[in-house]
Amino acid sequence: MPILTNSYSFSFNGLTFGGASSPYQILSVDGLEGLPGIRNQDDNRGYADGMFSGRDFLGGRTISITFQTFGAGATSAQTNFNTIQAKLLPQTSGTTPLYFILPPSGEQFANARARVLRTSVDPNYTYGMITSQIEFFCPYTNYYDSTQQTSAMAVSDPPGRTYNRIYNLIYGSGSYATTTNVVNAGWATTYPTITLTGPITNPTLGNVTTGQYLSLSGTFANTDTLVLDLYNKLITLNGVSARNLLSTGTWFDAPAGTSQYYLTGSSTTALLTAATVAWYNAYI
Repeated sequence: MPILTNSYSFSFNGLTFGGASSPYQILSVDGLEGLPGIRNQDDNRGYADGMFSGRDFLGGRTISITFQTFGAGATSAQTNFNTIQAKLLPQTSGTTPLYFILPPSGEQFANARARVLRTSVDPNYTYGMITSQIEFFCPYTNYYDSTQQTSAMAVSDPPGRTYNRIYNLIYGSGSYATTTNVVNAGWATTYPTITLTGPITNPTLGNVTTGQYLSLSGTFANTDTLVLDLYNKLITLNGVSARNLLSTGTWFDAPAGTSQYYLTGSSTTALLTAATVAWYNAYI
């Protein structure tokens, strides 16, 4: 659920800053709009002019926010500044969502760590106008709409084979393909999480649009839950790592636009066997 209401406002680690009536007023934001740094694999040509052109990959994103802290009511600027300092302590692992609203978009977020807080101690500081700069490092490059999207594939067990055809064709009741559309309204590739509940034997999940799929080996009961994290390439069964269940296929994603995902498998049961795809619209 969105937590911000004002344009040009941010929220990190439970503290909101920027926007109307905030004691923290944003002066500038750098590194959020536009591409992050590029990791390239170019190499020199030895004893010749020019370079060998390698592959380009996006690196991490650094977001720099310059802001001023003021007093508000009976609370001094120094007290407000102490509050924001306490929310920007170094983070030894993982990331924390940095939420923001920049018009014309609604609330979005990037997964970040606070790494720098610089503050000028000058006459303005003494008189209650403290100028600072925060730097957030985002290892995952993309930022996202904060509302999660979901789409379900539920088994209904019709007899015979189903269309549109998904190859390899699977025949017979209880062993066929069910599909759903994954609509990524952003302009960058997103990586959904798929949650599958049994009963099902040897399930295959894939993207018809790109032709990629993952096949898993095993028989799973209605009490079993399989989770495929397509970004981190992780598989868990009932909360326990289960990458060994992967038998064949290629990890897939959801490019900008509409992708058709599918689920196949045998020994399924109507109203019980189902997969839910969850994702966020992604941007660079």
